[in-house]
Amino acid sequence: MTREMFIIKKSRETVITVAQRASTPSYCPSPLLQQSTMPLPVSILPSSDVEDTIRDTRLAASLALPPTKARAPRGSSYYEPSPFRPPVAANRRAIMWTTPFSRDSANQCSTVISPALQALIFSKLAGSVVPETLNAYGAGLIRFTQFCDLHRIPESLRMPAPVPLLAAFVANACGTIGHGAIKNWLNGLAFWHKLNLAPWHGKEDWVPLVLRSALKEGVKFKRPPRGPVTLVHLRALRKAVRLDSPEGAALWATATAAFWGCRRLGEVTVPSEKKIDRLRHVMRGCTMSRSRQLGREVLVIDLPWTKTTGIIGGKCILTQTDDDLCPVAAMENHLKVNHSASSSTPLFAFRVGRSWKSMTKPFFLNFTTRAYRDAHLEHVFGHSYRIGCTVQLLKDGVAPEVVMKIGGWSSMCFLIYWRRLEQIIPAALSRAWAQKRKDFAKANGLQEDLEDLGI
Repeated sequence: MTREMFIIKKSRETVITVAQRASTPSYCPSPLLQQSTMPLPVSILPSSDVEDTIRDTRLAASLALPPTKARAPRGSSYYEPSPFRPPVAANRRAIMWTTPFSRDSANQCSTVISPALQALIFSKLAGSVVPETLNAYGAGLIRFTQFCDLHRIPESLRMPAPVPLLAAFVANACGTIGHGAIKNWLNGLAFWHKLNLAPWHGKEDWVPLVLRSALKEGVKFKRPPRGPVTLVHLRALRKAVRLDSPEGAALWATATAAFWGCRRLGEVTVPSEKKIDRLRHVMRGCTMSRSRQLGREVLVIDLPWTKTTGIIGGKCILTQTDDDLCPVAAMENHLKVNHSASSSTPLFAFRVGRSWKSMTKPFFLNFTTRAYRDAHLEHVFGHSYRIGCTVQLLKDGVAPEVVMKIGGWSSMCFLIYWRRLEQIIPAALSRAWAQKRKDFAKANGLQEDLEDLGI
């Protein structure tokens, strides 16, 4: 029976391999494991030691996550070394960090399913959230651990964490960080509890009440609303790029797609060259449909993933405009200048010599930030494109429910994207009053235009 070797860190100083344990005379695979034919990313080898079995199982599951370098705890991320908390990357903490309760939970699971099946389950649990969320959850675990270490909270009380402990954790953070960050920490702890089948008391009794105080005291940490990208921003960017160059064509197509498609920047760019995920990022091989509606060209790009729909994906709908900011023309120009890319190349990648460079979010933001700063325009962020499209369409009189569909919103959180109300509301009121005047005039056989009355 072939077994893939993999390393398990028992502590900061001790490293063993499962294969070494398998070679010892006392090793004997369990009947369940011998009978299992289910394929796994790595073999799971039973151990007589419960802690080793837990680590073996969870390490196998963690191998399904994107590879990330682990760093020894130091500085603001330092915590006391413990066999329960091996030094792993942030996106692996929720899986690899355990407590005495984890041991009891694993024992119960072992009476029902094999370690191989447990590893399979944990790999799917880890895949239930995006990598960025796992990183954020890891930050919450660090802060909770530091708090418990400081106040000498026994390991047995850290899971399931009782209401007084969670309330004290939140109260201790009040006034030192924003309400949103504290909620994210609690979300990480809740996910950690769920992975270990532990009861979660984070929504009971004192905890929600203390969170209200965190909301009040955290106002000073709240960032001001991000401003929108405007048509003036887009025209400044157009002047800063060469549309006949591979880089310039890609930048302009990305900007207009994010703006007029009302998309999050992460849905049309990639995080980095090393973090391209073909299940999440749009590629050249994606489905693009073209049509003509009411005399205008329409280009629809199928997105494999969005923040709100996950792997269900969404659509980036680009409609021809009658000016120099047309997103359809920008996309056609990009595909013409950066031609002959393979189907597995990111959609907005561009040529650099004989190779391709992906349109990463940092690269896009660095270039556009410089262009806007040189034009003496308001500083904007990645989300400002989505906000900017919302503002522009509302100013142009597009119905809010249509704007919601364009941006892929499914709830009233769409309203938080409304900016420049001093422009949107007067425009909407003026249109409403003008329509009322026209309706009254038509119903009574009067002239619609007041100027025609000679008053």
